[in-house]
Amino acid sequence: MDVSAVLMGLLELCADAEKQLVNITTGLPLNPPADSARSARHALSLIATARPPAFITTIAKEVHRYNAAQANSQSQQNVHTTTLARAKAEILRVIDILIEKMPGDVVDLLVEVMDIIMYCIEGSLVKKKGLQECFPAICKFYMVGYCDRSHRIAVGARQGSVALYDVRTGKCQNIHGHKGPITAVSFAPDGRYLATYSSADSHICFWQMNTSLFGSIGMLNSAPQLRCIKTYQVPPVQPASPGSQNHLKLARLIWTSNRNVILMAHDGKEHRFMV
Repeated sequence: MDVSAVLMGLLELCADAEKQLVNITTGLPLNPPADSARSARHALSLIATARPPAFITTIAKEVHRYNAAQANSQSQQNVHTTTLARAKAEILRVIDILIEKMPGDVVDLLVEVMDIIMYCIEGSLVKKKGLQECFPAICKFYMVGYCDRSHRIAVGARQGSVALYDVRTGKCQNIHGHKGPITAVSFAPDGRYLATYSSADSHICFWQMNTSLFGSIGMLNSAPQLRCIKTYQVPPVQPASPGSQNHLKLARLIWTSNRNVILMAHDGKEHRFMV
């Protein structure tokens, strides 16, 4: 089965679901377009919850294909009338369902999920309102951090790398930082530092954002954008009990100032660090 063809076909049917269903009164027979949209929306949800990895990876590949087409100077008209572009609201709706019902599957593909979210939400809107307001569901993960000063998003991956997104450009840089899945990330209040923690290797790393000659954070073409300046080993944090979801809330990073951070474990233990 061509999973991509199935999902794109369903997205085509429910791309205008909100418009089709907005004026439908409960109990009344649906007209054919509205009935198709509702059925496709339901089928899409069922497939996604039955096979979250297949849904996430397939949509992420379509997003990458779309971005590649845009980079190759495809006409704006053709790009913006694709099924993927018309179905942004439906894609976000399904991602929201997966985060609520199956967070363990989502966290394994958190970078791919963020690729999808970054495609579906305009960067200018995230810059204006912040990630928490634009898509609060993704902010439930301690592996996701947003800096409203530099307009960057950091995502800790299962492979130990950090994906750093520039909201203004949509570009992403991947930096390898840990030997195991990243448990938590957090930007300093002034945006100059990023802290990352992995319970797998029991290390917390501090990364400094590159600054331009004028002192602004992270020039567009600066590479690399992150530089590890300090690493500390910390006592291991163990799950409260065996279970697949325990690793999602093992520990979080809380900045108390621009240079001081607390690693707070799920059992209430605190470890303090200074950049």
